[in-house]
Amino acid sequence: MNELVVDEFLNQPVLVPELSEQQKIGSFFKQLDGTITLHQRKLEKLQELKKGYLQKMFC
Repeated sequence: MNELVVDEFLNQPVLVPELSEQQKIGSFFKQLDGTITLHQRKLEKLQELKKGYLQKMFC
């Protein structure tokens, strides 16, 4: 394909999931965001713990 023909492009069908599937996808990403947030908090706590142990070790 060397060029984009606007008329052909605009006549191409666009597949969109049904509403129920969109809702499932949305809830999946919401759950994924929650999981990522949880792990980020855990990582931050562990980094603070590490920092504290290093200070104890070198004092």
